Amino acid sequence: MAQQLPISPLYIKQTLPRGGDTPLPGAIDLFGALSVTSQFKVSLHLAYNGTTDLDKWLRESGVITENIQTNNFYDFFCAEATLPGVIFDTADEFGSRQGVLEKFPTKKVYTDFTITLYVDNEYQNIRLFEEWMNYINPVYTSTSNGPFPASEIGQGEANSTTDFFRVKYPDTYRRTISISKFERDFYTGSGVGSKRAQPTTLTYRMIDAYPIQITPIPVTYEGSQITKTTISFAYSRYITEKYKAKQD
Repeated sequence: MAQQLPISPLYIKQTLPRGGDTPLPGAIDLFGALSVTSQFKVSLHLAYNGTTDLDKWLRESGVITENIQTNNFYDFFCAEATLPGVIFDTADEFGSRQGVLEKFPTKKVYTDFTITLYVDNEYQNIRLFEEWMNYINPVYTSTSNGPFPASEIGQGEANSTTDFFRVKYPDTYRRTISISKFERDFYTGSGVGSKRAQPTTLTYRMIDAYPIQITPIPVTYEGSQITKTTISFAYSRYITEKYKAKQD
């Protein structure tokens, strides 16, 4: 006969301190350290001095500059992000045990992740991902061997009906994108003696990521709101890195 697993207490103490030798936890012990959704940072890892053809394309397009701080602004314009998910494809096995249907995992499938960015008044956030996608699948002329150069209108003067697309080799446009989740414990104490603390963080690094969709952006005269754009990414896999909190 299979051993029965024990069930923890069905209720908790509502007050603190717990006192005595009771094994029951208090509510603050369970719910006082829950994670909040509003503390995260997306890192696109953009660098002006990159040596890849994608870096060169983005520089010539004017979406990344020599100013490192300006390039980092893309990270802080992020309004929303989805942490990546993963599912197993499964295969059904029926008959190994009489009357029992078993499912076995076959492969991991990584779901796409999205980020939503506030759009700046120079529309650089939109153009960054438009030019990234333009680089992945650039337009070629029917009379030359090279693509149109990047320009402020996206695809140069590619307006001939005989122009055509040719997709780049994957290694040239894939990048690593990071999403870090943390909490609101940057500082301890208050006043002059406050110290900066490195909080516990959980970082997801999406390997071989690239944009696959720029969601249409609605515009309307019926009340002004901050313009946002949502980008969907595909990637090969992700890794997680967890860092324990420490005091500087």
